[in-house]
Amino acid sequence: MSVLLQEPEIEKSTSPLPDFKHHSRSRQPYVIYCLAIALVPVIAAIAALLIARSSWYIRHQNNSYIAISDYAFTLRDYNCDVVIFGDSSAMTGISPAVIEAVTSLRTCNIAQPIPVLAITGNLALDTYLKNNTRPRFLVFQFTPPNFSSKGPNGTLDGEGALQLVRHKLDLQTCLLFTRHVVQALDFSEFILRTALLGRDRAKGTYDRSWAEIRATHGLFTAPGPPLENCGASLEMREPNPAWVRQLRSEYSQQGTHVLIYAAPLPACDITYDYYSKALAQYTDDRLQQFSIHMFNEANHFTREGAELNSKHIARDIVRALRE
Repeated sequence: MSVLLQEPEIEKSTSPLPDFKHHSRSRQPYVIYCLAIALVPVIAAIAALLIARSSWYIRHQNNSYIAISDYAFTLRDYNCDVVIFGDSSAMTGISPAVIEAVTSLRTCNIAQPIPVLAITGNLALDTYLKNNTRPRFLVFQFTPPNFSSKGPNGTLDGEGALQLVRHKLDLQTCLLFTRHVVQALDFSEFILRTALLGRDRAKGTYDRSWAEIRATHGLFTAPGPPLENCGASLEMREPNPAWVRQLRSEYSQQGTHVLIYAAPLPACDITYDYYSKALAQYTDDRLQQFSIHMFNEANHFTREGAELNSKHIARDIVRALRE
């Protein structure tokens, strides 16, 4: 009897094959969610850039210094005989009206706060010089610690980055933002916060600030009463001779006479002795001491303090005219 060999039956699997299409679809919401999160900072940065470059942003500022930050860039064919530049000690401490009264020379003040100078350097001054004839006198004033400057520090800060975005949005600025991504995002947050949460809806700050600097040709007096005491004295930093020499040589051209001053210190500031010696060979006059009541903020002058300081500078200009 023959035995028939039969192939063993292959047991068919009853488990279904994986539904790759189903899994792919189930992952789509997560992919979209992750993309949306990744795009938030990109959208915020683009929105901040557009807002920062708009006139609406400046006109609705609560911060007076930001509200008037475009002043130097609006002066075309203004052609001042005396131009004042430096940090906020010059912005609040040198009066064009006083210098004009003493010298009969048209004067304008285009000084910038130190957070701006730390990033943009002399951008405002260089732009002014391109748009106007060379001045007869260029007056620089900085607070004594700021004579340690080494020029733009290559980082991003709110006010300084704002000036770059508004007035120097070129390849170099774009590369600076890409090299400092975290700081660029901080700048975006700064713009959006000040635009949406800290804005002045009535434009009162902008209108008052611009009315003041137009009337004074750039002198800005910070609000607030005179100081009663020194509080913390200035920190002692070693001056940078190379920076001072470069400043003088770069701008002493085409008939422009450069004068460099250290801003007067309150009489109660204990750093006076150090800075009066350290800066003696770099400035055009000895370091002055004023009563504490001539100041209403650290390094910022009252109107009375600005007038007193300006008389000293005006006398030096008159002396130079006679030489």
